[in-house]
Order: sequence, then structure tokens, then C-alpha cells
Amino acid sequence: MRPRRKLRERNKMTNSIPDLDDVFDIAVKASLSSACILKETWMSSAASVLKRTKHDVKLSADINSEKTIIEIIKQCRPQDGIIAEEGGESQINNDGVWIIDPLDGTVNFSHGHPHFCLSIAWLWKNVIYVGVIYDVVRNELFSAVRGRGAKLNGAKISVSETNNLGQSMIGVGFGQSIPQGEGKINFDALGLKVQKLRISGSAALDMAYVACGRLDAYVESSIFVWDVAAGSVIIEEAGGKVCLWHKDKSFMRKCIASNKILFDKIIKHQTGFNPTEIKPLID
Repeated sequence: MRPRRKLRERNKMTNSIPDLDDVFDIAVKASLSSACILKETWMSSAASVLKRTKHDVKLSADINSEKTIIEIIKQCRPQDGIIAEEGGESQINNDGVWIIDPLDGTVNFSHGHPHFCLSIAWLWKNVIYVGVIYDVVRNELFSAVRGRGAKLNGAKISVSETNNLGQSMIGVGFGQSIPQGEGKINFDALGLKVQKLRISGSAALDMAYVACGRLDAYVESSIFVWDVAAGSVIIEEAGGKVCLWHKDKSFMRKCIASNKILFDKIIKHQTGFNPTEIKPLID
């Protein structure tokens, strides 16, 4: 067996990357603990509405889930920074940073629509090494550790082999706004080329579905990093390609994720997606 304690001590002295098995275990523990809260709230319909806007809603379930995740992370790795949808960011210049979406698909959750999840990613020096997405209703845990492949409930997964846009099914999203300008142009252009476009209401699950081949791609002109961070490493480890472009709002990105064959075909029909303009995830 590997002497983990000695390895951790050496990591502290050399500032090298921590034991990824330990980090992955923390991510899984946090996701399962949070999932218990979400599932109990979902089954009892006990979530209270904290805030409602025209195209969004904020529930107590979001807050309670995030609190549980952060408590576990701070117990296990207090030296790491955190970017979380509800609580904002802290210590994000540290080497290790967690990116958390405690409930992706909140509107779905609030309507009793069983399509939502939680998403946890861990970065080391701005590279995503660990990603976990947990579908609470279907009990599906999508996960990846960089360099070790992607899995669904422990079984290896891979992106689709679809090579024709006309035969592809692609997930899209518009966040809290109706597509206008560049977003509408891209949506219309893509819709004319593919077999079907799908809007699911959960970007993280769309990313997970790309990783396992249920969707051929996911395209979004305006999405937050906590929606796509975990999915990015899961898709890449499943053999796909993900590019995130910065927008003018903090932690907001444009995203294209697909198998490697379709990626270049998709980007040809999209404006405002320039591969040479990609910057680090946290910048």
C-alpha cells in the first residue's frame, strides 16, 4: 500500500499537487452528503422560495446543499479556495480551489421536474483535476480524475462517435435571458444544421450527458463556471473536447463541449467563439 501520510507531508513541503485519490474522496463524500439533503427536500416538497425573478428562482435547498458541501471541504482541506454559486468566492488565488454548484436545475427542482444535480470541481493551479456531477433522482454519479478516464457509477464512459451534424442531438441553454443578438444568431444557425436541439434546464447534466454519449454536444453563449467546471474534466477524460471563453461578467463563460469530430463542425456555425482567445478558468 502507498504511504499516504508521508506523501501528504512531502506535498506540503514541495508545494506539489496533493494526492488526487484523497481529493476525489472528498468530492464524492461532499456530493453524497449534499445529495441526501436534496433528496429529502425533493421527496417532501419542503423547499422554501428565498427569491424569485422573471426567469429564475432561489430555494432553501440551494443554500442547505452548498453549506453541507463547504463544511466537508473546509474540514478536509481548509487551505483551499472556494468559488460557490450562492456564497461567492474566497481565497481563489490559492493553489487548490473548489468550484461548486450545489443545485443545478433549481427551476426544474421547484416545478417538480426531475432533472437537476449538484456539481463539484477541484482545480490545482488553474487546471481542473477532479470533477463530480451527481444526479440525485436517478442516482447517477458522473466523475473523473484527470488522466484516469471518466466514469458513471464506477463504469467507464465515453463521448459519442457521431460525426455528422445532421444526425446529432445537441444541448443548448440560455440561462436567464431570451436569446438575442449573437446568441440568437448562433441558435438559429445551429438549429438548421442538427437533428435536434434540447434545452434541459441543467447545464451540468448536459455536460455529463455529453460525456456518456447521451448528447453529442452542449453549446451555451452565457454560462457560469460552476455550471460547467466539473463537466469539463469529465468530458475531456471521456475523450471529448471543451472550450470556455471569457465574457465581460465575472465567472461568466461561453462554452462548446462535444466529441472531437463534431467540435470543429459546430464552431464553424457559431460567431464569437475564437479558440485563440481562451484564458484560464479563473482569471
